[in-house]
Amino acid sequence: MFKQIALILAFFAAVWLAGCSTTPKQSDRLKEIQRDFLNALPKLPNQLDYLEHSIQEAKNDQAWAEYIQLSRELWTEVDDANRLAIEFQVWSTFKNLPQTTLQKLQTSSEDNADLQNWLRLVEATEQKPIMQKQALRDLREFYPTALYAEHLLPELQNKLNHPATIKNIAVLLPFSGDYANISLQIRNGLLKNHFSSQSDLNIRFYDSSDLSELKQTYLTAIHQGAEWVIGPLRKEAIETLAELKPENLLALNQINDPNIKQFNFKSDSEATQITHKLQYHDFKRIGILTSTASSDTNLAQHILYNWIQTEGNHAVLKTYPTQRPNLRNALGSVINEPESEARKNNLKWLFKEQIHFAPRLRQDLDAIVLIGSTERLAVFKPQFKFFDLNLPTYGSSKLTPAQLQQTPPNKDLSHLIFPTMTAALKKTSLKTPFEAFGWDSLTLILNQQNLAPGLCLNKGMTGKLSMQDNLIDHTFTWAQYDRYGYITEAPPYVPPPKPVEEEQKPIDPTVLDINVEADSTDIME
Repeated sequence: MFKQIALILAFFAAVWLAGCSTTPKQSDRLKEIQRDFLNALPKLPNQLDYLEHSIQEAKNDQAWAEYIQLSRELWTEVDDANRLAIEFQVWSTFKNLPQTTLQKLQTSSEDNADLQNWLRLVEATEQKPIMQKQALRDLREFYPTALYAEHLLPELQNKLNHPATIKNIAVLLPFSGDYANISLQIRNGLLKNHFSSQSDLNIRFYDSSDLSELKQTYLTAIHQGAEWVIGPLRKEAIETLAELKPENLLALNQINDPNIKQFNFKSDSEATQITHKLQYHDFKRIGILTSTASSDTNLAQHILYNWIQTEGNHAVLKTYPTQRPNLRNALGSVINEPESEARKNNLKWLFKEQIHFAPRLRQDLDAIVLIGSTERLAVFKPQFKFFDLNLPTYGSSKLTPAQLQQTPPNKDLSHLIFPTMTAALKKTSLKTPFEAFGWDSLTLILNQQNLAPGLCLNKGMTGKLSMQDNLIDHTFTWAQYDRYGYITEAPPYVPPPKPVEEEQKPIDPTVLDINVEADSTDIME
């Protein structure tokens, strides 16, 4: 109302001044009179404060369409620095909403272009950095009029292109007790990785053996500047630290907590990897022979379960005891030697005389999977010759040598194929599998921006590294013992050639009749 009065008075003042003089300078005098008059009027409530209050109310009421509209109005009233702050505030607000709320907004506000733009930004920034870069580029190209396109989006892109360099890492390992030797190997592998890169990274090691002091040890590491923590190693230690809800932690074991980033020495997908390998070779019927050790039996059962999920696949699973096993009988049970022996005994009873025979073994298996220690399988494999078996034979990752660079040949394992670490097949400074595990733990921290579902880090020493739901796994490399007993990379699979169908020539009916008659005569004779 005050502005309307001011405009009316200003209009009359302009008319009066125009009637008094024709001097051009009077236009400046008009502006001065109008400005002075407006300044003398009572001040209106601060429009910016009013908008900010309205925005907060809309946020509290979850009136998101109104929240976006009011934020845009406030955005138009401020300078660039404050515009960036408004954009950041809106983005943070939506980013912190539950996923169910975001999904409902996605479907219920399809006609609200502003709101849809913000939902697209939230979705893009929830992706891993390597995927987020392309997603932000797409937003900039396809939605250039979005409120965030001028300030926030360039800032997010700049942050992605220039990630903060990690300077301080803490490592929590049990350097005393049962896990001390393993901890030393992990430490050695981690340091070998660090020294090979010649970076300015500062690494501090802390003893996590005492669970009662573990929380304080972790907090001390953070207080001393640790940006990331590698470890602890034992499950109970990880569960203890999980109560603190740590953010930048890479645990070196696996527990049932999806909020903790976890990297396990044992691959959680080994059974799946073995199954895929066998399927890739187009096998249909396999035999599985495993020790009764819990880890071996668990792996064998997972392979069996995965295998029979495919229609047309068949498998037989047999076990042998870990203590004093009769390995010959165990292998014979897979290839049906007992059934053949039973048939011989029946014939012996029927004819009442001694029968000399060679066991008729099953011929329907395409491959055999042997699960157990290197020492056990070195006894199994030579018995294939006794049974005249010539089947592809596969093992598990337990065949990975304990000393990566000093593995003596083992001819008893010739032609046995098994999954193993990358470090077992290349010349490195790493001596043991746990050193390779320690190497990769640092690799993961320094390259975390490149981890995303469907992507992997190819330079891992335990294998290709990938992450899904905060669980980091490694994909094995396939190796084999060659005929001299040395570990080499398994040769690529070459499918058997398909039979070539020769083009048939026209058949003379008279010849056909003669051949049929000849065949009939042969049959009669």
